[in-house]
Formats: sequence, C-alpha cells, structure tokens
Amino acid sequence: MHHGRTRKVAVALSLSALVACSHSGGHGAAEVDGPFRFLTTDNLAGQDDDPAVAVDANGTIHVVWFSDRDGTKDLWYVHSTALDLKSAAIGWSPPVHVTDLDAVNFPPPTQGDNYPALLVDADGSVNVAWHRWNLSNESHVLFLRCDGTPAGFAAATEIPVTSGAHFDRFPSLVRYAADDLRVYFGSSTRGTPGVNEIVMAQSSDDGATWSAPVLVPTLNAAGASEHSQFPSVARLGANSFVATLDRWAVGAGGDALDPTTDVFFGTSSDGETWTVDPVTNDPNDDVNDFVPELFFDHDGATHLAWSTVGMGDPAADIVEVLASERAQYPASAKLLSPLPGITDHSPRVVALTVGGRRVYVMVWVRIVAGGANQVGYRVFTRL
Repeated sequence: MHHGRTRKVAVALSLSALVACSHSGGHGAAEVDGPFRFLTTDNLAGQDDDPAVAVDANGTIHVVWFSDRDGTKDLWYVHSTALDLKSAAIGWSPPVHVTDLDAVNFPPPTQGDNYPALLVDADGSVNVAWHRWNLSNESHVLFLRCDGTPAGFAAATEIPVTSGAHFDRFPSLVRYAADDLRVYFGSSTRGTPGVNEIVMAQSSDDGATWSAPVLVPTLNAAGASEHSQFPSVARLGANSFVATLDRWAVGAGGDALDPTTDVFFGTSSDGETWTVDPVTNDPNDDVNDFVPELFFDHDGATHLAWSTVGMGDPAADIVEVLASERAQYPASAKLLSPLPGITDHSPRVVALTVGGRRVYVMVWVRIVAGGANQVGYRVFTRL
C-alpha cells in the first residue's frame, strides 16, 4: 500500500440541489446498496491512493487524493455534481491538480505528496493538509486554502506547517474556532528517535502561520513503548473531542503494515489531554488493523472504520464499529466491503440526505489487478 487521511464529515446534509434523479424515498423506500465504482478511470494502471473526504453545507462531496497520473505523486481534487439513487452513481467534476511536483526532485514511487487531510469551512473554503517526502529523506506537513476552483488551487499558497530534519506524516486537520486550526500528525523524529509519536501544531491566524509542533503525550504510548500513528481527530463540541489512531510494536520491521498494529480510541475535553483505550486486541498480536478513521452517522453518533485481516479474509476487508460499542469488538463490527480476496483499505464515510433519503457514501482504496491502488466509492443506505 502507498501512504501518501479531516476527514471530519458533516452529518445528514441535504444533497437535493445536486440530485440528478430524485426519488421520494422516506420510510419504506427500497434500500440502496450500490457497487464499487472507480472515482476516476484515467489512471487505472497507476497509483491513486489516500483519499480525504468532506461534505460542505450544500451537501457537495469533496475528495482530495494522491495520484501518479502525470508521472509524479501529486494531489488531485474532485467534487460531486450529481447523485442518482436509482443507479447509486455519483457524477464528479473533472480532476483538478492541487500540487504539481517535478520528477527530478520528487521521483516516485516514494518521494512526493501523500496522505491529504481535508476540511471545508461553512463559507465553502477548502483547506488541505498533507505530507511531502523529499530526496533528503525528510517529510514535512504543508497546508493550503482556496475556493475549490481550478483557478483557486492554481493560485493557492503552500504554507509549511513543519520543516527541518524531520519525518512528519499522516496529518489530521481540525478547526477549533474561527481562527484556530490544529494539525495532528505522526513523527518519528520529534520524540524518541525512531519511534512514531503523535504531534500537534496550531495556527491562531487561520492557517497563515503555524506554531512549533509539540508532542501530545496522552495520545502516545507511555514511555514510547509502541509506535503511535495515523491520528484522526474530530471536535464534537466546545468541550468534547474524539480521536482514533494505530499503534504497533517498536522494532517491528513492517512499519504500519506490521501485523502487530491495533486500533485505539480516545476522548478529550480540550483536545490536548486524552483518555485512550484499545479497540482491537488480538491475543497473539498478529492481526493487522490498518489506518482507522472516524465518521458520524445520521444521528451524530461516532463510528470507527478501518481495514483488517481479522474477519477471515487475509486480503483485508473494511469494518466499522460504533464507538460506544467498541468494547464488544469484534462482535459489534460490521463489514463495509466484504469481498474475499480483494484488499480494501483507507475508508472515508460520509452521511447524506438525498431527496429525503438517508444514505451513506464510502470512498476508499481497492488494490486491483497488477497491484495498483485505486480510489473508488459506493452509495448505500444501511451500515
């Protein structure tokens, strides 16, 4: 898998202005259980990975991901233009270049832009954070904001969140207040050398400048006894925050793909001091639970979704569980992509109301023939 996930989503938003074929729906209407569809089809032999998804106040779905379709690992963007419940198909805008690197300084498949985080403000502004891996084996987090148009992305200024001799990856972008943005990310150079630990940087001027990153001790394993990485953080209210993350054994050779990975869930009243408990805990610590993400159902309840080999498919399926039922995992888990023999990972789920119908859209990555990672989606009504 290629690691380039805010993936904080609006709940039960109306998409009526975008519905190409509206259905009266409501109670008793036929369920929607759409198939996997590719997000784009012009790079099916290449690598499209690490989708970030957000929904704006009008119900438009926004997606940013990395793609090597032009020869380098750049970020690309689309938004929804229509959603047809009968066919469970979404119309998408043409892909727009968000970043555009040169192959000399950022040769794929390693160097380049990876793992975007996405936040859409109430005024429609599109905020993106991601990490960029360079030839000096440094990885830095960057940030940009624009209006979401091709001209806006072309004119957007890339602002460094981190710099220097550091290896910072996998950001999660959270708005705390009108001018207060936070980026949580993992770093293997800012705490115990060689151990991934979760760090936070703050902007008090709406992303124009960023504070020096600081470790978030209560999101990390005590004494750096495990790697902590892939933070996904959401603000539920003034005094309520939730997070999910991965941990795995120090000294493991597979980085985040090591079979010792486990999913954890955290709660906080201020986003700084956390209480964290395990969600997965296989007895032999040999089941890979990969890249967890938060999402919220139509009633606002918090869910976690991730990729796991723990459901009997060694190729990995996507599961979800209510945060309130995490102590009952795996009995409380539900499969979101039960396709044996096909590897699915990096799920992003949003809840929408379309023509009076409550539906979900999941965007994720499927490894297809030849080992290519490809971003796809499906529309469905039942978790």
